Amino acid sequence: MTEIKPTNCGVCNESGPLIQKEVYGKSTLWECGQCLGQFWTPMENPGAEWYEHDLRYSFRNLNPLVTDPEHNHREFLKDAPNKGGKLLDVGTGTGYFLAAADKLDYDSYGIDFDQEAIITARDIFKLKNAYVGDVDYAIEKFGEHYFDVLTLFEVMEHLDKPKEFLVKARQLLKSGGHIAISVPFRGSWNVFKKFDKPPRHLTRWNQKSMKNFLESNGFKVVRTKVISAPFSFIIGRFHFWFKGIFSFGIVEKVAAKSKDASGRLVDNSKINTLRKLALAKDYILFTIPAAFLYVYLWLVRKNGIDLYVLAKLGDID
Repeated sequence: MTEIKPTNCGVCNESGPLIQKEVYGKSTLWECGQCLGQFWTPMENPGAEWYEHDLRYSFRNLNPLVTDPEHNHREFLKDAPNKGGKLLDVGTGTGYFLAAADKLDYDSYGIDFDQEAIITARDIFKLKNAYVGDVDYAIEKFGEHYFDVLTLFEVMEHLDKPKEFLVKARQLLKSGGHIAISVPFRGSWNVFKKFDKPPRHLTRWNQKSMKNFLESNGFKVVRTKVISAPFSFIIGRFHFWFKGIFSFGIVEKVAAKSKDASGRLVDNSKINTLRKLALAKDYILFTIPAAFLYVYLWLVRKNGIDLYVLAKLGDID
């Protein structure tokens, strides 16, 4: 079946020239010659139920990170715009970023359409202001121009209507408010893009396309950074590449058996101990090959994995 070329860009909604970039199964990746954004067609988010049953997200809910914030979170915590103000984390997941934001005296709130993730956020991190819902829910609950900061870590690439979302984000922000975004960097090594495809991800971004997108919708970009792959990330890739050979999913199996009738973890300490042992095993097995790959990616300039952007909203009309 021949793919029907869309008439409008899935990012900016304009009818600029569209160039076919890639085909994956029944999906096609297009690049807009006007905004430089890339989007997949058909452009359809699979919905909350799909994410709740996807292994990557369901295991996260069972076995949440309780260590330091991730690299994209650390970029925001370093900037700390409107520190002490009201912050809404969209797509908050299990809430470990929100817990870190609380320590900087933000009045923090989080929303996610994954009910299991919010249960974990409330149980593990004791986050009272974590809610099941989307941006429409936030507008209804809090009203317009309520927040000083919006954060979206690894969220924008999942949206099937990014421009419509940004309009609603403007409604939630006060004048002079900030929005912080991180997305997978489309200039990364192709081998890292196994999951950067539909149905999980619907758009791809670089510095120019994100700047064009934000500034055409009333924001002024303050800072961008392509985040390089940390060594721990490379080790993690080797773990997944050799899954079934050196890794047998023991942590996942134990986590699945550690739930009570309501789906909550009964003994998270056991899971954390197993995770540390599994990580130690990965470093023993993969440190040398990971070091070679780390250097190679740096030499060919393909070591970027995420794009972080901080932008400020102008005066509200």
